[in-house]
Amino acid sequence: MKLSEVVAKYIELRDKKANIKAEYDMQIAPIEEKMAKIEGKLVEVLNQTGGKSISTPHGTIYTSVRSYASVADREAFFEFVKQNGEWPLLESRANKTAVQEYRDLHQDLPPGINWREERIVNVRRSS
Repeated sequence: MKLSEVVAKYIELRDKKANIKAEYDMQIAPIEEKMAKIEGKLVEVLNQTGGKSISTPHGTIYTSVRSYASVADREAFFEFVKQNGEWPLLESRANKTAVQEYRDLHQDLPPGINWREERIVNVRRSS
């Protein structure tokens, strides 16, 4: 098989995958919309009854809380962490872009950093 045929086949499969995903997304959207409406009604029922859960022959409805935390004021937050020694409030991870810039500038990595690169293949459609 010629390379041009392999590339053509790859693009054909990628397009097929995209079409299937688009069709799936289109088919699933009204289902998700209906489910969201039902979830809203179920929350109303739980709120009206003051209950945390209600069992039915077909299943149990209950609420749970999903929490999110984000930094609104970076300077205030970091100052609080430093002054109070509240280090567990932080997650530790390296900023990939900053590490790459440092590596490019210094021809070395900052201490304690591992760096891994992998070569991947991309295929762009011809115009």
